[in-house]
Amino acid sequence: MLWVSKKQKTRRILKLVYVISSMSLLFSTPAMAMSSANYQVIDSFVGNGGVVNGSSAHYESVTTNGSDIGGNESSGNAYQINSGAISSKDPNLSFGVSTGSISLGTLHTNSTATATAAFTVLNYTSYGYTVSLLGNPPSSGSHTLAKISVGSANNSSAGTEQYGINLEADTSPSISGSAAPQQIPSSSFSNGNAVGNYAVSNEFQYNSGDTIAQATQSSGQTSYTVSYIANISSTTPSGSYSGVETFLCTATY
Repeated sequence: MLWVSKKQKTRRILKLVYVISSMSLLFSTPAMAMSSANYQVIDSFVGNGGVVNGSSAHYESVTTNGSDIGGNESSGNAYQINSGAISSKDPNLSFGVSTGSISLGTLHTNSTATATAAFTVLNYTSYGYTVSLLGNPPSSGSHTLAKISVGSANNSSAGTEQYGINLEADTSPSISGSAAPQQIPSSSFSNGNAVGNYAVSNEFQYNSGDTIAQATQSSGQTSYTVSYIANISSTTPSGSYSGVETFLCTATY
């Protein structure tokens, strides 16, 4: 039981624990011939001995030949191609959450509680992906911590009840382990990024249903770090707060 004396009105929250779960969706569509008003490739082979340079108003394919060094992906405004003699035509989406739960410990009105969690995404032959946030801020009984929403001040303010996240490196407050999305092995192969206010350092937001990360084309692995902040006011009810959060990763075409 938590006791608060009449003379000391400082409110405390004990053991704020957040459970993180994940879910992924993957859809597939049949392969179609590459074509435009002035260009078509039927039964194509892209690689050594294949089409070296084919283009139209909305599509260009440039691949390696002989000993030239090049990539295995080409894209335009209307098309994307992944080349290789034994490349599978089936789309693949890999998504993993490496942090099962976080604890923000005991909260105080004069300081900000922080924590981090991590997830990774890799997709192949789908035209990118989105990662959405589903859930609500932690609650105790009938009281839920106030979320930082669109249109409000997005910075952390000790003494003001608020709860939010972002996916960037943060210095105010300084959050140990916070980081911008990391492209694995490099930005030449991976291109996932945080979205909107979730992509701004030292600014935080929390709205269930928001897209927090995405890639707009096939991408190698991107490692994301989610930074959490929680603040309470002198009127925040004392208690043990908890909640459940889901990251939903969906392939796009």
